[in-house]
Order: sequence, then structure tokens, then C-alpha cells
Amino acid sequence: MDIAGIDIIGVYNSGYGRHLGIGSLSGLLPIFDTNKLVLELGYEILPRVKNSIVIAGVCAQDPRTIWPVYLEQLRKMGFSGIMNFPTVGLIDKNSLFRRNLEESGFGYDREVEVIKIAREMDMLTIAYCFTEDECRKMAEAGADIIAVHVGLTAGGIVGAKTTVSIEEAIERTNKLLKIAFEVRPERDFIPITHGGPMKDPESVEKVLTATEAVGFVSGSAIERTPIEPVLIEVCKKFKSIRIRK
Repeated sequence: MDIAGIDIIGVYNSGYGRHLGIGSLSGLLPIFDTNKLVLELGYEILPRVKNSIVIAGVCAQDPRTIWPVYLEQLRKMGFSGIMNFPTVGLIDKNSLFRRNLEESGFGYDREVEVIKIAREMDMLTIAYCFTEDECRKMAEAGADIIAVHVGLTAGGIVGAKTTVSIEEAIERTNKLLKIAFEVRPERDFIPITHGGPMKDPESVEKVLTATEAVGFVSGSAIERTPIEPVLIEVCKKFKSIRIRK
């Protein structure tokens, strides 16, 4: 990806999960020790990246993390910043589980607070936002890049089957970015989008040309869905080789 000219490379738990062949929502389940995993992956990835910015996806809800110390450790390793993933924002706002998480101190505000701490340490910050309220909070927190998340990415073997349409993705992206621009009229942040039907260059282009987003978080759209059919086809070709009896 560094060779391909990717601007930012994200190191986070669900990316590792996808390499194991499991879906992105694995990042929200108690499968990984996320903040520890990111450090371990950093030793594998950072020495090999020459041109791109590398950021860490952190679990803001982890009560064992001393954030100034942990973020400084990330920076010393070579990470340029963070993003709030895993995020409770993927859990329906009005569900009982989400309400209980918020009431128990494991809510979205923890993610806002960690973004604030990282900004104060002059680290690059990418904020996933799912609702108008979350977008407002992250804009007020000073996030450098505000990423409208329209849902789990569709497509591929383990991609989401239930997702929003291109039109809905456009509407949601514009709606949330409007809030961010109202909070920060000087537009001193980078607006981007992610997820849902944006599973290939064609679908992403449709959203970007109809919104004020100037980029998108790829995730599955680069590291999973394009690779699956190629690997399957190559394996079939090897399997079909005739040998002498």
C-alpha cells in the first residue's frame, strides 16, 4: 500500500481480523486485546513503511490504558496519530446494549476524550462519526480528519449484506459534514467518508462527487474484497493443471 501511494495506513484490530478471514465486526467483540495488539503490529508494519503516514486504531474504552503514556509510546514507535476504532458508534444508538454501555462509562464520549488528548499532544486524529451529535462532539474536540461512517462495508465473502444505498450514503455524508462545518466554519479539518456501499472505486467516486468529502477510509474495500476473487481464481488455475499419469 505504501508503494501504491496510500496517504494514511491504519493499524487496527479489525484489519488484523480480516487477515484471519473473519469480518470487521470482530473488532467490536472481546476477541483481541486491541491496544496491545496495535503495539505488536506496529513492530511488523512501521519498519516497512517509507512514505505513508501510519496511525493506530485505539480502544478508548480500555480502562487499563494510561492515555498520555500510551500515546507517547505510539509516537516514539513511529505512529503519527490515532483513530477511534474500535468504536461503540457501530452499535445502534437507541439499542439497550448501547444505552447500557453509555450508562456504564463505556460510551462514545470516551472516544471523544481520547481524541482530545491526542490533539493536545499534537498527534494526527481521525474521528469516526455516525450521528449528528457525535460529529458535533468530534468537531468540537478538534479532530483533524472527520470521517462519516455510513455502516459496515458491503461486498465480498464476509462483507455486510444489509447496508444503505449509494443515495443514502451521500445523504448521510452531507448531513453529518454540514454539522462539522457549522462547528468549524473555518474548515480546518479534512472531511472524508467510509463504509456501506463504498466497496470499490466506482461506488466511492459516486459518493465523493456528490458530497463535500475529499477522501475515504478504505478498509475492506482495498484489503479484502478485491483480493478474494483473485486468490480464488488463481487457486482454481493451479488446481486445474494437468499432470502426467
